[in-house]
Amino acid sequence: MSIRKKMLLTFFTSVCGLLILLALILQYEVHRHFLMVVCPPVNTVSHSLTQQIQTHFEQALTQSLLWTLVIFVAVTAVLATLISRAMTHRILTMQNQAERIARGDWSATVPVEGRDELASLGNTLNYLSSQLDKQERFRKNLMQDIAHELRTPLTTLRSQIQAFYDGIWEPSQEHFQSCLEEIERFQTLVSSVETLYEVDVSSEPISHRIDLCQVVQPVSQLFEARCQRAGLKLSYIEAASPVWVKTDPNHVSQITWNLLDNAVKFTPNGGGITVVVGYDNERAFLRVEDTGIGIPEAELDNIFERFYRVEKSRDRRTGGGGLGLAIVKRLVELSHGTINVKSTVNQGSTFTVWWPHEPERSNSH
Repeated sequence: MSIRKKMLLTFFTSVCGLLILLALILQYEVHRHFLMVVCPPVNTVSHSLTQQIQTHFEQALTQSLLWTLVIFVAVTAVLATLISRAMTHRILTMQNQAERIARGDWSATVPVEGRDELASLGNTLNYLSSQLDKQERFRKNLMQDIAHELRTPLTTLRSQIQAFYDGIWEPSQEHFQSCLEEIERFQTLVSSVETLYEVDVSSEPISHRIDLCQVVQPVSQLFEARCQRAGLKLSYIEAASPVWVKTDPNHVSQITWNLLDNAVKFTPNGGGITVVVGYDNERAFLRVEDTGIGIPEAELDNIFERFYRVEKSRDRRTGGGGLGLAIVKRLVELSHGTINVKSTVNQGSTFTVWWPHEPERSNSH
């Protein structure tokens, strides 16, 4: 039975049952009061007249109630039909939209009317459709992006080896270094894909109570030499007391590494990078600020997608592999944290990761 028939039957049955009950109560009470108030005075005059009045009164009351019930039932049937049709029409529209989504058609949207629960459901379906459309576009580009990312270093390496083979290049440290850079670039990409796969399939991580400063500071120190070579100033600021959080230290290290690596890539010579560890409003945070090229506001919703790069040139030296921030987002989710980003073009970006702060008095493992 369809939901419309169920609604119609339920509404019609409930109203009719209630009307019949009210009619019986009304007939009983009117008849009782008639016998108590009207019949005794009349009965003193003529018993036969009392019987006639009582008979005609009961007939009139019964006929009136029957006509009332018939009219109410007819009106109820019409109202129930109209109401059920109006409600189920919106539900059926949403059902058709859901079926179109299941078939992969993301173009249609559900018309939203009013502010009730069905309107909220319609908005949810429209949002779901738009998100699935977005993910479908990313999925279609995924294989192309992977093929391009794998092909670029392999093609470069092949041309360099071909140059050796054809005698165009003479073996030299500079030429071998160029080949080695392409191999390392390829290895970095494969390693990033493996890391992303591992965090995707990993179960609940083993969390420890750690001092965030002791995990982040060593990673920051590893970037000091790289920042010096790039002409960048790296600053590290931490809270005066330990910043305790309960999470996986390996995940925190990977998050810090990827955020710093991203900051170095997109900060020009003479810029600065600042790493801050502290806590605010009962939440611990890791903040990585840079004075780099920034991210356009329209791109902020997409930067955590896989293989997505704001830099459209596909130059891995400036655009990266498009996996670093996707790994960060997944690791943050696994470590029960949240991440947000603020950025201004040509001024820099700020990535902040938040975790629940462990109270100081819980200093025990």
